[in-house]
Amino acid sequence: MAFPIALIGILGVLLSLVGAPQGPKPTPLALGTLAQANSTTFLVAGDSITAAGSHTVAAGQVGEASWIHFVHPEGQPSDLTWVGGWAMGGAQTGDMTRALHHASADALVIVAGTNDLAHRIGFAQIAANLQSLTKIVSTEVVLLSSVPPRDDEASQTAIYNEFLRQLAMEQGWLFVDAAAGLRTPAGTFKAGLSDDGVHPTIAGAQILGHAIGEALNNIPLQANGPLEAPNA
Repeated sequence: MAFPIALIGILGVLLSLVGAPQGPKPTPLALGTLAQANSTTFLVAGDSITAAGSHTVAAGQVGEASWIHFVHPEGQPSDLTWVGGWAMGGAQTGDMTRALHHASADALVIVAGTNDLAHRIGFAQIAANLQSLTKIVSTEVVLLSSVPPRDDEASQTAIYNEFLRQLAMEQGWLFVDAAAGLRTPAGTFKAGLSDDGVHPTIAGAQILGHAIGEALNNIPLQANGPLEAPNA
């Protein structure tokens, strides 16, 4: 018996989806995954760039487009161990200070401020909030990352990232321009690294995560002791 034309069309669409090439899939990085003895532990504080759609980051779950997945080479034992923190889509730095719980780790990684810019929060208030974050956790190293581009606020984002660089210098934190690989010379996302001009794709998250992971790996971990920032 012949299939109705409509049914054949539906089957064709389904088959094409099954056979369609898939984008890169991250290896899920659960809390403490692939931890090695004397590995560098890190906590996170962030927004949707870190959470990537997850509402349970504090429980150890992030979305597939989170940079956390990509701090170490895929499939290899890691010298970096994610041990918690807090992140939520839409969060401002003030929200992070209220939601982040006390914990301890070798490093605190902060990727924050995109939503503060969208709500016109002043830099002085952001600085106070970021300083509060560093007092909530017990850590020897604060790693402050640049934020990814906002295609509709490219110049303001560039100004903000320079503010973060200066703040890190003043506070004795480490700064990494992890978003540098995402940007064009005009300060917008490179092609294929964002679908909405705000959030990185999985490919963009890989770039962000690799840069943060490299920065963490370059911090010397003292034997049986805490991390110490390298002398600059």
